[in-house]
Amino acid sequence: MMDFLSLLSAIPEHTNFIAKFIEILHSGIGNFGVTVIVFTLIFKFALLPLDVWQKFSMRKQSKNMERLRPQLEKLEKQYANKPDILKQKQAELQRGQMGGMFGSCLPMIVTMVVFFVVLNGFNEYIRVENEKIVYTIAEAYNNAIAMGKPLSADAIANMYHVESFLWIKNIYMPDTWSAVIPTMEQYVGSGMGALNATRPDIANIPNWYETLIGPAAAANNGTSFWKIANWNGYLILPILSIVTSILSAKLLGASQANTAVGTKEQQKSAQKTQKFMNYLMPLMFGVFSLFYSSAFALYIFISSLFSTIFNLIFNLISKSVDKKKAEIVA
Repeated sequence: MMDFLSLLSAIPEHTNFIAKFIEILHSGIGNFGVTVIVFTLIFKFALLPLDVWQKFSMRKQSKNMERLRPQLEKLEKQYANKPDILKQKQAELQRGQMGGMFGSCLPMIVTMVVFFVVLNGFNEYIRVENEKIVYTIAEAYNNAIAMGKPLSADAIANMYHVESFLWIKNIYMPDTWSAVIPTMEQYVGSGMGALNATRPDIANIPNWYETLIGPAAAANNGTSFWKIANWNGYLILPILSIVTSILSAKLLGASQANTAVGTKEQQKSAQKTQKFMNYLMPLMFGVFSLFYSSAFALYIFISSLFSTIFNLIFNLISKSVDKKKAEIVA
């Protein structure tokens, strides 16, 4: 018989620094939903200096472009019939503004990098926690068999610990029509949203999924898609994630409106690209919220809400400062 320690030692430990930090927070807080909220706020405040620098960089770029715009318009009239010379003169006038243009693109780059770093951390944490549940049940099942007292299906189902949060039955699963207890495909699969988890290597457990997870799945999962009461969630977090992400992107886009450099055609092209990204990224966040755990969807929502409030406050302060400066000049 494989003893308890040797069985649990087979579970992969958290190696991702995000997953380790979440584990520390969870051990102190207890409720995983609250843990995700606290983690998100800590993470956002840690990145706040970078956010402030980006905002000031874009604001500086915007002011520079406002200052250069009369000269650019003058060049366009002067060299209207000489496009090659016009581009050369505009490039000379705007030399040194490329750093500001990079600064305006930096928020999108940083957002994408941070998104996938945190996604990897959450995925590892969720995977290992699901493995712990299954490995612990496997150990209890193995010990019961060794003592000649096999566990009943009800006893095994009761051992499957499900952590709920608000309306979500299992925060480790998506806030959608998803099964409350992962199916075998969700547990061992490697596709989008799958746990890619391992199973206990115990030879005397036949049909490992049906034996270890099946009783809990039968007790919690619905048999019909149309029976909403059996859904794990109700799409609330994915919808909130999309809405807050769009609001945050729109507020950020407002501060980027005058930062494009180049000819009018180049500026229009840059603005169209920015507008496209303002909708693409929120939709991408929404798709990830649909397929990955409710915990990660909660992170996206709180993160977007934080960014929305930050951008709103920064924009209001900036307008107030500009108004006071204009009054002084007048």
